[in-house]
Amino acid sequence: MAEFRISSDDKSVDLRRMATALAESQGWAREEVGIWDNRRGEVIVTVDDALLRRPEADPLHRPRHTPRAVHEACETLRREDPSLRRVDFRVLRSETARFFSAGWTVADVLHALGHRPDGVPWASGPEYQGTDWLHARMRAWRTPDGDIRPSRSQEAAQLRVISRAGLPMDIGLPEDTEMSQRPVASPSVARSAADDARRLMRQNSRTTTDSLAHRDRTSANITRRDDPRGNRP
Repeated sequence: MAEFRISSDDKSVDLRRMATALAESQGWAREEVGIWDNRRGEVIVTVDDALLRRPEADPLHRPRHTPRAVHEACETLRREDPSLRRVDFRVLRSETARFFSAGWTVADVLHALGHRPDGVPWASGPEYQGTDWLHARMRAWRTPDGDIRPSRSQEAAQLRVISRAGLPMDIGLPEDTEMSQRPVASPSVARSAADDARRLMRQNSRTTTDSLAHRDRTSANITRRDDPRGNRP
């Protein structure tokens, strides 16, 4: 159990409110911490040790957006996939950077390196290694227009949303089929419905080559100016 105390000579300061704000700034819910006054006018905050040792996100399943994070992700890819060991590191980083910008994780890229979009495993062996093989596998995860397809984790998340919304029991079945005889929708029908829902969900936020290029140009040209008080925005 960790404990810290807040005190002030200014009687107008609401110490309990300050303690609550400090706790919330750390992401702690109010019911997870103890806040009370003592006889000396201090406010005491107690925090369970478990809150101070938050588990780190799984490095294989967290997004990578910054150049340093992408660099580290590519190092992990080189360690995990033997077919990449003869690929120049700069080529690997250039090939995968756009996928990471589109929200892919290391686990997603590893899946794409091992499987086609339809789930069939890629061929493996000494002849299936190197730069050309890397380009061929990642190219399969783009649309004919060059847009990046949803990754396995993104597709799973979208399907969970659709599942929570609930698909009709009679989807894809003739109208005259008795309800008692209607089976669940086939995977192909469910996937078709998921594709339709996904298009609606991504209508205003599609990950296209144009949007990624715009994001790259914007981030490269962002300038920050000090305000008159010398603070950064």
